[in-house]
Amino acid sequence: MRVAVIGAGITGLAAAVELRARGATVTVLEAADRVGGVITTVRRDGFLVEAGPTSMTATAPLEGLIDRLGLGAQRLATAPAAKRRYIVRDGALVALPDGPAALATTKALSAGAKFALMREPFVRARHDQADESLADLVRRRLDREILDYLVNPLIAGIYAGDPERLSVRYAMPMLFDGERKHGSLIVGAMKEMKAKAGAVRQRGITSFTQGLATLPEAMAASLGDAVRTGTRVTRVDHLGSGRWQLHTDGADVVDCDAVLCTTPAYTLSSMGLPDEVTGALGPVTRIVHPAVATLALGFRREDVAHALDGFGVLVPAVEKRTILGAIFSSSVFAGRAPQGHVLLTCFLGGLRSPEFGSAETAAVLPKVLTDLRQLLGVRGEPMFMHHQHWMQAIPQYELGHEQVISAAASIESALPGLYLTGQWRAGVALGDCVAQGQHTAARVVAER
Repeated sequence: MRVAVIGAGITGLAAAVELRARGATVTVLEAADRVGGVITTVRRDGFLVEAGPTSMTATAPLEGLIDRLGLGAQRLATAPAAKRRYIVRDGALVALPDGPAALATTKALSAGAKFALMREPFVRARHDQADESLADLVRRRLDREILDYLVNPLIAGIYAGDPERLSVRYAMPMLFDGERKHGSLIVGAMKEMKAKAGAVRQRGITSFTQGLATLPEAMAASLGDAVRTGTRVTRVDHLGSGRWQLHTDGADVVDCDAVLCTTPAYTLSSMGLPDEVTGALGPVTRIVHPAVATLALGFRREDVAHALDGFGVLVPAVEKRTILGAIFSSSVFAGRAPQGHVLLTCFLGGLRSPEFGSAETAAVLPKVLTDLRQLLGVRGEPMFMHHQHWMQAIPQYELGHEQVISAAASIESALPGLYLTGQWRAGVALGDCVAQGQHTAARVVAER
């Protein structure tokens, strides 16, 4: 069986590796001149910057892929201090509680918010399947303060999104299922984490000594000349009888038995897909992708007063800062900054402040430095800087996302042999993308 995979991001490469393992002949077509999609590792002047995703969380599919590629020796665990997480409250960094015992003494929440957490398991649960925003769910079962100081910054860190617009059913399915199955968000989350702890070797958050790009580069290397970068698909023809033909901007034609499209949702309408696909793509192509930027800054250690003893800090919208948050990159993983220096990776933009996601360095750097000076005690100017723009970044699973799911399923049903998957469909984390790629590859083999 011949399968064409469009897109050499993490989803497409995971699908291609799985397809080959199942005996298919695979061709991967990637418009960019490199593999990995948003995974972008920059090594310069002794610093190692993750300009896209900064780490990955262990899942069973991801662990299996790493083992298959023989990358275990290159794995990099987080430093012990990275367990601590900070938020900004009243203009200062406050550590989040790392367990029930710490909840009693944390300054991150008021006594009223702590009481709301304790009574949540006793709040009457909903059992219908109706869509609801994440913000509405939190207000209904907890309170406004928890929305503002826990959920809002968390969503900024995951989606760069707005909890008022996100569908809890699709954006945070653990919470949706927790209420429906267990009557409580907290009880459901605890049981889910316990179940996952039994299924996955507990490596938690991880990376590689040479950065996250190690993973897609290893997948592409395992596929060899089956991966064609710098090759944009311009037209996809369905020839009937299980036959497909892909045309590229290099005048190449690829004949195949199935097409697996893993590109971002906003690219689908310009790919020359069959008319019946284009006509049904509306909900998919309307997915919001806000602009997000990463601004990595290197400083001399003595120029940062804060101990940087944690993973990083997230900023609630009510604190009215420029940055969405910052990761203490050199504290999380070894080898991210030269001796005597630190690396901070700041995140800008999203739905909260899209103008900062697309702004030039000269426009945002003074604002970012003001935040870092006030929050972390940064002095002087950065010794190193890397500014990366993602003009259409993380897909938002907003209210009505079920229309996206239905549209994709309808297209696949109407045109057997065409498969649509990617970050926009069933999870935005790297582990989710690997799982989607592998799952779709298994479907291709089973259905052809």
